Order: sequence, then structure tokens, then C-alpha cells
Amino acid sequence: MQRLVVVSIFSLLGLGAGPIAQSSAADPASCIQVTWQAVASDCSWSYSEYSSAASSGDGHTWVVNIQCGNGGICTEYVECIENGQTGFVHDVYMDGTDVGDVCVPEEEVEQIDIGALAIEEFKRIAWPESALVVQPPDGKTLVNFKTNFYTLDNKTVSQSLTIVGRSVTIRATPTTYAFHFGDGDSTSTASPGRPHPDLDVTHEYARKGDVVVSLDTTYTGEYRIGNGDWVSIPDALTVPGAGLDLQVVEALPQLVLR
Repeated sequence: MQRLVVVSIFSLLGLGAGPIAQSSAADPASCIQVTWQAVASDCSWSYSEYSSAASSGDGHTWVVNIQCGNGGICTEYVECIENGQTGFVHDVYMDGTDVGDVCVPEEEVEQIDIGALAIEEFKRIAWPESALVVQPPDGKTLVNFKTNFYTLDNKTVSQSLTIVGRSVTIRATPTTYAFHFGDGDSTSTASPGRPHPDLDVTHEYARKGDVVVSLDTTYTGEYRIGNGDWVSIPDALTVPGAGLDLQVVEALPQLVLR
């Protein structure tokens, strides 16, 4: 049996004034028995009708997409009532085409949607890039000198939001740092580096010239619903850092008269 699936691209509605009474279409099949250019996306499906279609094995791909009710940020959703049961309005998609709306019962949304939506929010939320520090400072270093690289941005970052009426906390922990030295070399490490004199991530430039250095940070994530247990998010995400100009120069001997 095909399960209820929620996709990550949310539909945008105006602010609702309260629960919407969802009526069942007399013949939901009529919503899809037209060409794709003329599909009636305002058709109403009952949840049982959608479940029957999604599990029928008819060769179509069926998904539902929860509708936003707060200007597209998707931390509030559109409530509905079907047969006296509270739920949330979803768009019904057949093979990627919107073929109507369905009122998904609240308990079904909680069982299936919240974890998937939390993972999508982890990917959507803007997580901070790591500020790269280079020593020697002031954008200049020497050929054949151990130039030091590090960042102080190595802490876990948390953000709280509301998903389908439930409080959800998502946290991101930097686990991998990719230092790009601008001369074609780079290194990936779990260490954020250390400031002088505790050198950890260094690079020696073989020739003089101007380079652009940068630092990419890869985060792993976790979420929890309310005060529940933390759940690991299977996918990591990488936040690229801004480039910094660095001038590599040669040290020239000078005669000093005393």
C-alpha cells in the first residue's frame, strides 16, 4: 500500500479565519478525466477517496502537499473539518499535477508529516557560514611559510518553529570544515583550526601571487518535537563561506646598517 507522502514545496494561501469545512466531491475521478491543461485543481477529495486512489496501483504517482496559511513561511497551516474530524488542508497531486484538495486527519499528519517536514525545514533554514581567520593578518603572508587558518564558529546552533501546530526544535552542528587555500589545494577536517601558537590547519604556498581563500562548513542536524527525544536527520548540508583575498609575497633580505 502506498503511504501518504508530503513534498517540500509548500502552497501559498491567504490567512484563514478558522477551520474550513471540507466537502467531498461526488465523483473525484472526474477531476482527472481531462487533459492536464484543464485539470480542476479546486476539486474536493475526501481522505478515504485520496487513500483509495493512492493505494490503487493505477500507475500514477500520488502525493499530497500541506498548504500554508501564513504568507509562505510555513509555520502555520490551514485547518479543516471532515465528518466532524479536525485535519489540515493538503493539495492532491497526480503525477505532479494539482488535482484538488483533501482534508488529512490530524492524527495522520502527526504520524507521517512532522518528521519529514522537520527534515525539509533543516534544509531550508539559513544556517550561519563560518568566519575564516587567516594568520598572519591583514591579508598578506609569505612563500614557504606556515600560514594558519581557523574559525571560532564551531558551536551547535538551534532554531525553533511550529509545524502543524507542534513546537519543533532543529539544531545544526558543524562537523566538517573544508578549507580552500586558493592555489588549487584544500583540506577537509573535523577541526575548526586553532589560533597561533596552537597551529592545527596550516598551508605553505610555493610561489607568490594573489589567491582567494574560503571555508565551507558542513552541518549535521537533529530535531525534536516538543520535549521529546532528539532524532537524527539523515542528510547533511554544506554552507559555503565567502572568499577572502590573500596576497602571497616573498621575503627579501635587507642590509641593516647600525
